Amino acid sequence: MKKELREKVWKKYNCKCAYCGEDLEYKKMQVDHIEAKYLGGKDDIENYNPSCRQCNFYKSTFSLDQFKQQLATITERIKKPFIVRLAMKYGIISFKPFDGKFYYEKMNEH
Repeated sequence: MKKELREKVWKKYNCKCAYCGEDLEYKKMQVDHIEAKYLGGKDDIENYNPSCRQCNFYKSTFSLDQFKQQLATITERIKKPFIVRLAMKYGIISFKPFDGKFYYEKMNEH
């Protein structure tokens, strides 16, 4: 990918991950294909989102809706191990469920 195009992707959401909103260093940013190339997505700026490594890895080839569905299940899935349930019981940790919106969607609301 040419540097100019990569820079446009990076600046698309103010140098933040389109999904979680984390600040992205230019060199560490990963370019996510919104619709995976594997599933017919195009190599085009409209199909690119700036992403942190964790979001890009977890999203993988999911569509945006599938990715949201996966994120929505994290709270329940993470509660399954015994140590986590015990920590919750004693108030050591608590969880906030995924609100169903990516950073770029919240940004567009304002």
